[in-house]
Amino acid sequence: MDWIRIFPEDLEEALNKPQLDTLKAESLKSLKRDISADIISTIVARIRAEIATSGLNALDADHSRIPPELKDCALRLAIESLHLRVPAIEISQMQAKHADIARETLARISRGELVVTRPRIGVKTANPRKGVYSDASKRNATRKTMKGI
Repeated sequence: MDWIRIFPEDLEEALNKPQLDTLKAESLKSLKRDISADIISTIVARIRAEIATSGLNALDADHSRIPPELKDCALRLAIESLHLRVPAIEISQMQAKHADIARETLARISRGELVVTRPRIGVKTANPRKGVYSDASKRNATRKTMKGI
């Protein structure tokens, strides 16, 4: 299955009416930067980092994509981040609880307890449980001989 991108319009689906009105008012105040786009890119980067940490999952080659099953997690965390950036946007207890559940889901993925959908064009992540062993080779050249050079 193909991984997906999260857009600011997706965030609008997850917000309630007062939150959406406040977000639109804040967006009109700061025309230079789109607050929701900044938050979404930060959340996507965090989700990709959690996926890479497990060592079990591959990442999509496109840095703006996440697995489709993590869209809800991304939106829930984005709403919480939006509240932190714009305190006028108040989140409900249910939204705060959903953000906690999303964080726990990402922690389970990071620990390797949950596997996500493989991307079509994937990049293998490192396995943190396997170390790299390095040892110096036997020294052939010495002061007396130049053997091995």
